[in-house]
Amino acid sequence: MRFVVYGNSMEPTYPSGSKIFVSKLFYKLIKPKVGDAIVLKDPRDGRLILKRVKSIKKNIFRVEGDNHRSSTDSRVFGEINKEHIIGKAILKY
Repeated sequence: MRFVVYGNSMEPTYPSGSKIFVSKLFYKLIKPKVGDAIVLKDPRDGRLILKRVKSIKKNIFRVEGDNHRSSTDSRVFGEINKEHIIGKAILKY
C-alpha cells in the first residue's frame, strides 16, 4: 500500500510529503521488531500514522516519532496492541 507522510513527527528520516510503500503482509510472516517504522491506526481516532517501534512487551508496542519534540505517540495515547498495526514501511520513494 502507498502512504504519504504528513507532518514532521518522523523527521529527519521521513520528512512531510515523503512517499512510502507499506507492506501489509510483512508482519503476517515476521514479528515486528524494535526500530521498525510502522503504519498504525491512531487508537484515538483511527487515522493512519507513521511511527517507530521503541519497545515490545508481550505483544504490546510502544511507538514514538523520530522527532520527539513534534510527535504525538505512545507518550500521549499509550501503548498499542498488534491489531493497531497496519504494516511495515519498507520503501521510501
